[in-house]
Amino acid sequence: MAGNDARGRTPLSLVGQEPDLVFYTRQATEHGSPVLVLGAANGRVPWALAGHGFATVGVDPSDVMIRSAEERRASEPPEVSERTRLLAQDLRTLRLPEKFPLVLAPQHALGLMPGRDDVEAFLATVVHHLAPGGTFVYDVLNAPREPVLPRDEDEPGSAVEPRRPLFALHLRERRAPGGPSPIRRLKLRHFLPEELEAALTSSGLTPRERFGRFDGKPFDLEDLRHIGVAGL
Repeated sequence: MAGNDARGRTPLSLVGQEPDLVFYTRQATEHGSPVLVLGAANGRVPWALAGHGFATVGVDPSDVMIRSAEERRASEPPEVSERTRLLAQDLRTLRLPEKFPLVLAPQHALGLMPGRDDVEAFLATVVHHLAPGGTFVYDVLNAPREPVLPRDEDEPGSAVEPRRPLFALHLRERRAPGGPSPIRRLKLRHFLPEELEAALTSSGLTPRERFGRFDGKPFDLEDLRHIGVAGL
């Protein structure tokens, strides 16, 4: 499986790289290119993959982030630059003509989706772009079991309330006809693993592996990070 490599020896060319870059480079080595990176941010992951020989398409909804990523192009060798495409597009509606054996959502890209419908749209983008038998790999922040979320100062009641999972129905904005919404949309950036896996399954993906660290440590509920591998 993909994660087993993460527990093996580190190739000399990867020594000194940040753990997530080593992990994602190994995923590309196993599954091949081209690689689609959803949530490219400043280009850190796409450029690292391209530097190791993988054709990479990096997409981010932020024009500012993509401009920042493009600034690196002038300092890269021509062959690395030729392997790298960077696009500013909405990750929920992206529809490229290519199919990819590997789609990545690194650096908590899924956690930037503001609600359940947005997460589902993001996963639909993943499924659309995966080649038959393709692999989707992501990392997100794991939701601790007993955190608290502050209330607004002007709200009555206790100063804190339990944090709810992103997919809980009460987080979806409901508006009574002719009245204000009694429930606010909370843009939580943590996920309960079982709910995220349910969303993957609903989208047509099959969860394969879960890790708590980029070195391949098996996931447990106390981990701060949830690194998952799924496929068609």
